[in-house]
Amino acid sequence: MRYRFFNPMQTNPTKTDGNLESPRSTYPYYVLFVLGLVNLFNYVDRHILSVLIRPIQEEFGASDEWMGVLTGLAFVIVHSLFGIPLARLADRTTRRTVIAVGVAVWSAMTALTGLAQSFWQLVILRMGVGIGEAAGAPPSHSLISDYFEPSRRATALSIYSMGVYAGIMFGYFAAGLIGEAFGWRWTFVAVGLPGLALALLVGSTVREPPRATPVETESAVDVLRYLGSKPAFVTLMIAASFHSLAAYSAVIWTPTFLGRVHHMSLSEVGLGLGLVSGVGGAVGTLAGGMLADRLGRRDARWYGWVAALAAFLAAPAAGLYLLADSASATLWAYLIFILFVGAYNGPLHAMNQFLAKPRMRAMSVAIQLLIVNTIGGGLGPWLVGRLSDTLRPDYGEEGIRYALLSVIGVSALLAGVFYLISSTTLRRGIAEAEEPGPTPSSMPSPRIN
Repeated sequence: MRYRFFNPMQTNPTKTDGNLESPRSTYPYYVLFVLGLVNLFNYVDRHILSVLIRPIQEEFGASDEWMGVLTGLAFVIVHSLFGIPLARLADRTTRRTVIAVGVAVWSAMTALTGLAQSFWQLVILRMGVGIGEAAGAPPSHSLISDYFEPSRRATALSIYSMGVYAGIMFGYFAAGLIGEAFGWRWTFVAVGLPGLALALLVGSTVREPPRATPVETESAVDVLRYLGSKPAFVTLMIAASFHSLAAYSAVIWTPTFLGRVHHMSLSEVGLGLGLVSGVGGAVGTLAGGMLADRLGRRDARWYGWVAALAAFLAAPAAGLYLLADSASATLWAYLIFILFVGAYNGPLHAMNQFLAKPRMRAMSVAIQLLIVNTIGGGLGPWLVGRLSDTLRPDYGEEGIRYALLSVIGVSALLAGVFYLISSTTLRRGIAEAEEPGPTPSSMPSPRIN
């Protein structure tokens, strides 16, 4: 395989000695497609549980708060903790192998969930899914950043992130249709087993590109110290945490909201919510990344500004779908909401990769996931469940509506504020991340001056 290299902060890259890859090569797009499939399977396995909350509650007698623990904290704690060592392994070894093994582990654990005989067995198996999925995003982001130059990175990462909403869509479809026809147990088996074939595809067809810089011996503490010293990175993580809190709360609890408040069946929730989630999330994700890349060529701060705009628009959109008086109006309004929620993915992930030195890329994603998933994926579902239980004596089944509205609305607005703050120091942070050594590219990076 051949690559063209340039300094990531140069505006006019020049050829260097060594191998050069033809700009017409399609193989990077194949890698992006396969990694997008990995991300899709990741989110199918992660979110089928949200549609199946009601039948699982009926079987095991769990409260909303405990289902919030199962859908959030049980997964997120191990997912976040294992993300750091697995990212370090990916930064020092073959990233393709780390991803393939991770896919195999989380797929097997998902299939085994269908055999759980108690609530606590469900918790343990969800932890196993979390461990496997911790091997997905950090090495995938690192590979994509080596295959695509900085000026196309947000778009490439947006295409990868479209797998999130495609996975949510297919997860909702599978949970609704299979769950209603065959029960929640067979749903987990049916969606888990195909992932084993995907693991073989990744391991046998994805090639490891030359790294942008030689592998260093920096520890996770060294990487965290470096990134923690950058105001743009710190405020970016705060913004992403609030945005993630809003997104996870919506994705996990909206199926239950539709069932309780609008009396939709499992299949109706799976098909209706799956369709609007997949289309709205994918369109928003791609549009956000492409817009950030286009405007970021003029000024890197646009990456933060695009994310902030998406967050500010998501807050009123949440009010529209949660206060709508019919199921159809709710789904149409949710389409608008999820479009804005998806739009921050590309800019966020691109800013993360810009602010990290090339040799730190997988680790920087793991640190982001540790922070963001703990707050968003862990606390969000639990907080909504706790508020719903608290409000139920006064509001009955409507309590879930006001719990969601409170958590999502406030979180989205705070996310927008911190994206704006992060943009004020973003250009300096990108410049400081520059280091000697080649980076694969064929186009200029975003302007920072």
